[in-house]
Amino acid sequence: MLAPTDRSLASWYAYAQSQLTEEDARILSASAFDVEFSELVANNDVGRISDASIKRLKCFVKRRVRGEPVAYILGSRGFWRHDFTVTPATLIPRPETETLVETVLPFLGEDSRVLDLGTGSGAIGLSVAEERGADVVLADASAEALAIARLNAERLGLNAKFVKSDWYQNIEGRFNYIVSNPPYVASNDEHLQQGDLVFEPNLALDGGPDGLAALREVIRHAPSHLASCGRLAVEHGYDQGSAVRCLFEQAGFQCVQTTRDLGNLERVTHGVTQ
Repeated sequence: MLAPTDRSLASWYAYAQSQLTEEDARILSASAFDVEFSELVANNDVGRISDASIKRLKCFVKRRVRGEPVAYILGSRGFWRHDFTVTPATLIPRPETETLVETVLPFLGEDSRVLDLGTGSGAIGLSVAEERGADVVLADASAEALAIARLNAERLGLNAKFVKSDWYQNIEGRFNYIVSNPPYVASNDEHLQQGDLVFEPNLALDGGPDGLAALREVIRHAPSHLASCGRLAVEHGYDQGSAVRCLFEQAGFQCVQTTRDLGNLERVTHGVTQ
């Protein structure tokens, strides 16, 4: 479909629909024109759309057609209760990761000390901090990712500490809870060359030959950074539950359990130290 010659919302929304999936067209059109979804089809006010808005939509469509994730195009992604700023330096938060937040919350209080290891945008740790008022440390090996996490904390008015650390390398003290969504995709997995994953930081995705390299590191060394009866919770692949439970047990964790996500897939494994 050629670009419309008029300035109606409906026409330009139809243009976006002709180039993109329905969901992407709705999200990008609503953002480009700063309207609610319902207005895209209900409003035909010819004089309403500015040249700048049309240029913005055309740019959005061009970038999405090239495969760039919607979250990077818009610079944010909704997670838990807020939109979090994201960039190509951070993994895009996904709905299944909310399972990690849900798993952690029942065990936390205002006096809890929490480490979000490999925090990326800070979505997990900051969501926990807001819900429970816990003392949260956000750690990541990427200075660029930490800068985005700090930006999100400031924008949401949340207090947190930030540590540049390759896993536990620069982590001091002990915590009541460690949470982590480490890379867990196998290096040869074809999905790394498909869809949004092509644009996301490989450091946050590639889990080594079997997808478990980072998980081994996080789980093996967690007990030495946890307080008595401290807990660890990690996100992992839907088919890695059994292997991850074994890693927890080998590290000495008790009461090891795996929580399923909304798709009924094994997603988060957690356990407690002695």
